[in-house]
Amino acid sequence: MFNELAELMSDRDIITLTLTKVNGKMSVSVMPTKTGLKDEAKGKLSPIIVSGTPDELDAEFIQAICQPLTKATGLLTNMDTFEKSIEAAEAASKATTEAKKKEEKEGKAFSEKMKKVETLFNEKKYAEAAILLKTATEMPTADAKQCEVLKNKISVELNSGTLFA
Repeated sequence: MFNELAELMSDRDIITLTLTKVNGKMSVSVMPTKTGLKDEAKGKLSPIIVSGTPDELDAEFIQAICQPLTKATGLLTNMDTFEKSIEAAEAASKATTEAKKKEEKEGKAFSEKMKKVETLFNEKKYAEAAILLKTATEMPTADAKQCEVLKNKISVELNSGTLFA
């Protein structure tokens, strides 16, 4: 009997058997559960109840509970899989949100640095603008095209008025 029950079970399954004897007949209540399952629907399952003489139960108990027990443990396994997928989705969602916030923060820092470079350029502080632009170019969210355009403008101004422009 235990070999047959073990084949019907998967990891973390619990099968509770309750035996009752009245007037020479026995009733066996079979209640499957799964450890760690949070879904409240697991509490809505009714036990499988099989009654008969001890000889009848010896001969036919496993056949009587096999199909309903397989269905019930399959349902519990599906609930468990669903709960794990929800937890994974929540974790992924948190990671995505945090990554997006980090990217927005870095993008904002780049924009602020580029505004400062433009301000320095407009104030004709070309050397300072070039140095700050170099640090902005190295930022993870740097817009290479925007940096190149500004670098060329600064370079033109830095080289104007020299013999080697």
